[in-house]
Amino acid sequence: MLRKMELLNFTDLYRFGNPFKTGATLINFDDKFHENSKTPDFFEVSSADKKIILKYNLDEKDAVYGLGQSLGGINKRGKKYRLYATDDPLHTPEKESLYGSHPFLIIKGKNTFGFFIDFPGEIVLDVGFTQTNLFTVEVSRDDFDLYVFNNADVFLIIKEFLTLTGTPYVPPKWAFGFGQSRWSYPDEKTVTDIADNFRKNKIPCDMIFLDIDYMDNYKVFTVDKKKFPNFKKFVSKMKDKGFRLLPIIDPGVKIEKGYDVYEEGLKNNYFCKDEKGNNFTAAVWPGLTHFPDFTNKTTRRWWGGLYKRLTDEGIEGFWNDMNEPALFYTKEGLDDLKKTNEEVLSKEDPGFDFFKIKDKANGLSNKASDYKRMIHITDKNEKYTNEDIHNLYGYHMTKATSDAFSEFKKNQRYFLLSRSSYVGLHRFAAIWMGDNQSWWEHMLVHIKMLISLNMCGFFYTGADVGGFGCNASPELAIRWQQLGAFTPLYRNHAAIGTRNQEPWAFDEKTMDITRDIINFRYAMSPYIYSEFMKATIELKPFIKPIFFIYEDDISKNIEDQFFFGDSIMVCPIYTPNQRGRFVYLPESKWLMWNLKKYDQTNLKIYQSGSYFIEAGIDEIPIFIKENSLTILTEPQNYTNEKPLLKLKVIGFVTDKASFTYFEDDGVSYDYKNGNYASLKIFVEKKETDYEIFFDVVESKDNKILIEEIDFEIYDEKNQIFIKKIGKNNFYKFSN
Repeated sequence: MLRKMELLNFTDLYRFGNPFKTGATLINFDDKFHENSKTPDFFEVSSADKKIILKYNLDEKDAVYGLGQSLGGINKRGKKYRLYATDDPLHTPEKESLYGSHPFLIIKGKNTFGFFIDFPGEIVLDVGFTQTNLFTVEVSRDDFDLYVFNNADVFLIIKEFLTLTGTPYVPPKWAFGFGQSRWSYPDEKTVTDIADNFRKNKIPCDMIFLDIDYMDNYKVFTVDKKKFPNFKKFVSKMKDKGFRLLPIIDPGVKIEKGYDVYEEGLKNNYFCKDEKGNNFTAAVWPGLTHFPDFTNKTTRRWWGGLYKRLTDEGIEGFWNDMNEPALFYTKEGLDDLKKTNEEVLSKEDPGFDFFKIKDKANGLSNKASDYKRMIHITDKNEKYTNEDIHNLYGYHMTKATSDAFSEFKKNQRYFLLSRSSYVGLHRFAAIWMGDNQSWWEHMLVHIKMLISLNMCGFFYTGADVGGFGCNASPELAIRWQQLGAFTPLYRNHAAIGTRNQEPWAFDEKTMDITRDIINFRYAMSPYIYSEFMKATIELKPFIKPIFFIYEDDISKNIEDQFFFGDSIMVCPIYTPNQRGRFVYLPESKWLMWNLKKYDQTNLKIYQSGSYFIEAGIDEIPIFIKENSLTILTEPQNYTNEKPLLKLKVIGFVTDKASFTYFEDDGVSYDYKNGNYASLKIFVEKKETDYEIFFDVVESKDNKILIEEIDFEIYDEKNQIFIKKIGKNNFYKFSN
């Protein structure tokens, strides 16, 4: 049965069968359907073996955008994608699945529209891979919701999608600082040394991440007392130095008699079952474990409450990992492997049969047959295999965390990352891009995935700077730090056994350049925070591809430049041994800043066109759009080390421009109720001079603390206008 409903401004909902309620959307549409429908707009529909197949004929010039966390280009044409959350640490180009499922897409071209398939199981999309101009979507069950956004404006489509699924997550202000991570900083001494090195070398940092080795034998919600004798005191000591400690949490609960989390889960029936009704068992880091059944509200409430053990110690954020869920192996899988070994190795000459062993061993992890054996039981006593609702496991785990914070951290923002995700998770947590490698190719993946994730509502996101696996060269580390400085989540992370990637881990020159990059990030903090808050309020991506703003034929092909906020276009260098790159500057004039240090501005005006921009190893080309302003300040060792009292405005104004500086407490949700301050800065060109005026908005608890603003404004002739304005004049010049 197919039913239709008209929603919002230009959205139609087509309901196939009886879908599982995922929680992706904020509105319950039950009992509001007013008509049956045979065919959704734009699609041809067929069915086979309880699967629904949607087909759309692509025009030669059509582009297909979206899918959030997926490999391939920003334009998804020419590749096959499988939305089935997968723990795969080797992100090579042929891979069809990663950790999340974000089935929201925009087709732009002959017909421009968006669509979202709300379905928690496997979806396979063939975007012109099998047949060049045929887009096929295969949904593995005939129970799902299809939302069609019929509008020619991509920003309006995204806004409508986010109106439906929720406002993007806003972390605490300190989360926009730099974070240092490694698998692992296992004990108090190591963490202390890392923190002290940042301060000794005068490199700003706000966050240090704790990977699995901080736990007692990998038992979740424990801290190894030998490694951290007084964890609460240590967390407080680190916070006094300006560092938040952010521990990892995995869903697998170690099977160990006397371990209270295991005993509670066992006693209260909180774990997923197998097909025989026993607790489902698989191995991950602690060995054999059980997995909480997060589809059940009672289990989620229990699990969320466990985080209080660590928040009571002073912890203000977490990263949820391994929640696809990742399975190393099951006993059933091992038994099958042993059987194969016996058959093959008993032969005098195993020959090519050896590869049967190898392939079966490689296939032990995350087996489809194991997910089919993993049973969920909902609040209504409905049974589903994990395969049926597989893509919701990480979503529900992270929602359990978020819901708990709402109770015991009332009106307090928290830091929360999840590796696995589904649409809707973007409103209460963030994700990172998973286990990338120290490959130049993965820098380009970082750029493209950053843009695609922003389209799907994941504004605060990023990749492991420097690469998680393999060994980074000093040059790669520098170039990736330059890219990371223009990523909302700015975290350096590396795997056990790889080369260390802390700023001082290479040579002195690399450390000096890295210090300058991170200093610039902190100098840019008022711009980042102001633009990010504006993006969430307006439901407009914080990171944008240039072809969403400029529609000329060349812009449509540019996938390695992006807008960071509304004023800055970033052009990272992501190939080795390059001291420059080609850039394309669409339509308007541009102010080029070959960024080296935050306090060195040697800027130059460029007309629209294509250029090779030279950039040394210590430089990254960024461009300020015509009639735009950016704001900077003096960098600090960590966010809010001291009050922000001075701004510098850099702008390129040939007519008029404005920028709104946003200020709130940075830790609560009071801004939602209007409890914030803003200073809107206007710059208008008047023949050979400029006029500057302001609009000040203050609330009871939030005042503009800025005491002085320095202006450095460029005109089309590259002439510079410099002016210094004190606080008293903010009000004098206000409208």
